[in-house]
Amino acid sequence: MIRRGAAAAAAAALALAGTVLGAAAPSQAAAPVCEGTKVDTLEFATGYTYLYYSSATGRNCAYTVPKSGSGTPQLMAVGLFRASDNQGVWDSRADYKYYAGPVYLDARGTCVLFNGQVRSTAASSGWGHCGSLTAGAR
Repeated sequence: MIRRGAAAAAAAALALAGTVLGAAAPSQAAAPVCEGTKVDTLEFATGYTYLYYSSATGRNCAYTVPKSGSGTPQLMAVGLFRASDNQGVWDSRADYKYYAGPVYLDARGTCVLFNGQVRSTAASSGWGHCGSLTAGAR
């Protein structure tokens, strides 16, 4: 089931990135676990979005956590997209207590864009983490 956020800012940012393919598992109190290595952190006024990559599986993983208010229901979102076909995954709800995601996406040999939102503030990484692509490639 695809979950779509109510915040226009996050929806607009994600619409630029492509089509949503799926959704993530529901959040739980414990921190999410992504396979692989943490490769980037997107910090914004109200939260953090973390990006991981597993060279063994070729999958990226991302999730968003709030800077404050953990344990209180609030809008949180995470998105992860690949440049090769503008496909991606998005997870957003207004009642997450601890984190949004994790979301997973196979992105071998292509760049990814990841973004997050907590309450009314959202941020996007832009395209990057392009794996084995040569410089200047998308």
